[in-house]
Amino acid sequence: MSMSLSNDNTLSLARTFAYPMDVIFWKYIDQNALCRWWWPCGNTNIFHEFHPIEWGKWTFTMQSDGVDYPNEMIFKKIENNHLILEHILPHFFLDISLDAISDNQTRMTWDMTWDSPEILARIREFLMEKNAENFDKLEEELKNF
Repeated sequence: MSMSLSNDNTLSLARTFAYPMDVIFWKYIDQNALCRWWWPCGNTNIFHEFHPIEWGKWTFTMQSDGVDYPNEMIFKKIENNHLILEHILPHFFLDISLDAISDNQTRMTWDMTWDSPEILARIREFLMEKNAENFDKLEEELKNF
């Protein structure tokens, strides 16, 4: 996985997967699949609302070590190769791009844009580690297609 800072408040993460773009996209809009791979290792999710349409709401609780972390996201854009989600609190935008390299290879890029460079600076290392775990879990989930 490659990681970079495209500016002071955007963290970019990318990985190439040996799966077609439409298969990866499906893992984002299928609630059962997403629930299995979204969030870092050792955590579980409880989905309350999941409406993968533009302006649709996604609310869920991530559970880790006996602590509940409520989350709310809005699907701002949803296309076969591009999703934009707004995470309400803490506030950031997640821009997900899928680029077909070949019929069976896709480059996935996450650009996480935070409200301020200071917020990102405090959590950058955590995000890099935990999102690498997310990408690993997605890789495992793709094997179930």
